[in-house]
Amino acid sequence: MMLTFWFDVHSPWVYLASHRVGDIARRHGATLLWRPLHLPSLLDRIGGVRPLEATPARVRWFKQDILDWAQIQGLPVRYHPNYPLRNSRALRASLFAADSGWAEAFVKRLTRAYWSEAGDIGDLDSLGRWAAECGVDPSGAMAAATDEAFKQRVEANTSEAIGRGVFGVPTVDTGDKLYFGNDRLDLLDRHLSAIRA
Repeated sequence: MMLTFWFDVHSPWVYLASHRVGDIARRHGATLLWRPLHLPSLLDRIGGVRPLEATPARVRWFKQDILDWAQIQGLPVRYHPNYPLRNSRALRASLFAADSGWAEAFVKRLTRAYWSEAGDIGDLDSLGRWAAECGVDPSGAMAAATDEAFKQRVEANTSEAIGRGVFGVPTVDTGDKLYFGNDRLDLLDRHLSAIRA
């Protein structure tokens, strides 16, 4: 079975989900495609609501929910002091990592830097350093981060995701069903178990 993991590093939920989704796919013998998209563009095009632009009560709930899930998963979460950062370079570097077969390791490292270490995901040297830590060619990742062809591929991913009905991230696409959110990965796990049974 082929699964597509639609993501953007802007989302703390992607940070959490990136530490779970690979294990779920492997447990069921599924191939997992890591597909970066540009979340702000997606939301603009579909008229979606950015979580932190919702009502104050919902924003408070949203932040508490993230912390609760992070505690369950044993992952630290600290909002970046300069949030939101420009995400385009990080997405292109993630695409390069995916081409190289190291998407999972790189996205986990990149999102940890953004969501717990106040890392600058737009800084080329930082992207190169994180790539090297994950076995990804650092010069290749840095070059991809500013490459027009990689920009166009991320834009194409965004359009494809919209065509598939994706309205936010993280989303796992099974080909016939979409599972949106870190908290829906348990439902994905159950669905894959049912298919195997």
